[in-house]
Amino acid sequence: MRTIIILIMYVIIAILSIPMYLVEFILRKINEKTAARTAQAIVHAVFNAVLFVSGCQKTIVGLENIPADTPVMYAANHRSFYDIVLAYATVPGQTAFVSKNEIRKMPCVAQWMYFLNCLFMVRGDVKQNLNIILRAISLVKDGYSIYIAPEGTRNATDTLLEFKEGSMKIATKGKCPIIPVCIHGTEEIFENRLPWIHKGKIRIEYGTPIYPDKLEKDEQKHLGAYVRGIVAQMYENGKL
Repeated sequence: MRTIIILIMYVIIAILSIPMYLVEFILRKINEKTAARTAQAIVHAVFNAVLFVSGCQKTIVGLENIPADTPVMYAANHRSFYDIVLAYATVPGQTAFVSKNEIRKMPCVAQWMYFLNCLFMVRGDVKQNLNIILRAISLVKDGYSIYIAPEGTRNATDTLLEFKEGSMKIATKGKCPIIPVCIHGTEEIFENRLPWIHKGKIRIEYGTPIYPDKLEKDEQKHLGAYVRGIVAQMYENGKL
């Protein structure tokens, strides 16, 4: 039943979004940041409704760790499509996500991600991915936070994959702190129960900011591994 309701919601939201696209396009011409703020408020409300209808009992930990006066790079583990839903339902500041290119094929979702200045990586295309990292750095300098899953793909195992070192350049070149993010339980809502959506407990934890320029030289050199170690410990400590 939940799956059917979510599908109906998706169709209704897609239809209602059509006139809203025009409003967003006009706003974007006038002021891109205003358009992005409006889009994020809408997405925040919709994704919270999706979590509610899906039967998700969400726990949010550590919002107080996120600096209010500066953009950040969120570095998160990746368990499920619902990670995006949970994250956008909880991040407090203006945030652009780095996502896989396949999301562009999803009607409605792709359009709203465009208004949010989200970026899309093509797996295996080194040159394109480098351009995405450079674009993300530019967004940070323009005041946007960036949310990225440095594992590079959804991880179905009970451990974390290696964090790609290249993604850390968003923080080092953008001169912003890194917020380690740990997600639990989202795979049990959908991916592990395909093709049906099941209710369940999910958890997102925002860790203490990491300031790359204050780390030891060896930690700076292997920043991806350093951040992964912190998220891995958060994962073990927060298992549901």
